[in-house]
Amino acid sequence: MAYYIDVHTHLTHEDFDPDRSAVIERARSAGLGAIVVNGLEPRSNRMILDMAARDSLIKPALGIYPLDAVCHDIPADFPFAVAKFDVSDEIRFIRSQAAAGRLAAIGECGLDGYYLGPEYLPGQERVFEQLIGISIEFDLPIIIHTRKCEQRAGEILASLGAKKVNFHCFGGRVTVAKEFAEKYGWWFSIPANCTVNEGFQKMLKTLPPESILTETDAPYLGPVKGERNEPANVVGTVKRFADYRGWSEEDAKNRVFQNFTRLFDLSFSA
Repeated sequence: MAYYIDVHTHLTHEDFDPDRSAVIERARSAGLGAIVVNGLEPRSNRMILDMAARDSLIKPALGIYPLDAVCHDIPADFPFAVAKFDVSDEIRFIRSQAAAGRLAAIGECGLDGYYLGPEYLPGQERVFEQLIGISIEFDLPIIIHTRKCEQRAGEILASLGAKKVNFHCFGGRVTVAKEFAEKYGWWFSIPANCTVNEGFQKMLKTLPPESILTETDAPYLGPVKGERNEPANVVGTVKRFADYRGWSEEDAKNRVFQNFTRLFDLSFSA
């Protein structure tokens, strides 16, 4: 049986505090078989583990967001708060959870050149490389955030020999995504705002079909601007994928699910 899949979401976000359980049940009713909830820092990482222990639909991915990776270097006048924590301790914690077999993936993690200048990249890269190392050591997928640093992220992943790579919400040139997919066999998850984003539409149309996954990045990037996104909205992305390829919706759903099972080693009990 094939399920719909959300490989990247943030159900730990405070926007879900009033109705988190209902959001998960709507996803289950819509036919989702896995919601990969991605961590950013210690608080969300631990919350995800607790969620996964209570509901088999939740698949935990623990990570360190690129801005959090350099939390001690963030300037005082930064436009939003970045909590400080011991990054090395958190890397050790993520490794311990991977070693214990509790994780579906590592992530999100990567590089961000959108909010921070190039002087912050060495610190981000050090954390990124350590998390890639954990993913390789325990044969786990790694879920990548990269803004304005797509080529550099690809260089690091390739140099370390990473195979199980998914770029979430890839914002670089589609030609670069296509090169990564064809050369390395890496995956790309397309968010629900493909309804309005031409770049994501082009990826659905032109990337190798075996490289396509679906995500929401909820509560962000919903199909309707200004409305809270949620995992059930991956159904609309699969419909778009089917339309662009001239397939039935069931064929597109099966393709995405097959892609997911090639990347993730998971059981299904939705």
